[in-house]
Amino acid sequence: MHQVRLESVRRKSGGRIHLTPRVPRTGPVTTLCGQTLDAGSFGAVHSDPDCANCIRRSHDQARISGAFFAQEEGSELLRLSLEHARTRKPDLRVLPHPSEKDKPVVWPAPKPPPETTPERVGELVTRGFKPSGEGVWRSPQGVIVRMRRHGRQRGDGGDWRFAEVVFEGEVVATRTEDGLRLKAGDVEVVPDGGGFEVRLRKKT
Repeated sequence: MHQVRLESVRRKSGGRIHLTPRVPRTGPVTTLCGQTLDAGSFGAVHSDPDCANCIRRSHDQARISGAFFAQEEGSELLRLSLEHARTRKPDLRVLPHPSEKDKPVVWPAPKPPPETTPERVGELVTRGFKPSGEGVWRSPQGVIVRMRRHGRQRGDGGDWRFAEVVFEGEVVATRTEDGLRLKAGDVEVVPDGGGFEVRLRKKT
């Protein structure tokens, strides 16, 4: 299988060297360990990474795929998949038909335990949403909600806060006494105690 190439990035002020799908020329960058480095605060490096979480997640294909799509680099994964399909040779060997005595006993493959999704991830009510990468969720109508960690401390996972809604259809923003209410497809963002709550709209 073709190897997905990750790039190294580090804050200009120093610190750990992280991995990311691509080091952008402009805008922020999200590392494989889930950190978001603000625009202008980082630079590409050619040294090996020393962030333990980035190194560990670089061996997890699901994490890498999620990071590529979260950074809108999914086309790179599609290109690698097509290259792999072209170079793969079909197995045309003729195998002898086994007799009844020679047939191996087929045991059912063990099923992994189903992953449980918490009811809330920070300001997001996850009911009805499907995860699409690190901090990225998708509604049944295709509304993409991006969350961002806030207040991450050493040894602390931080709190996920609403960052962005992406939807090709109609988006309605309404000013309320508490702030701003946003409706995009089947998703609504409402003020909640100084922050926001992101959830699926109730069917009427």
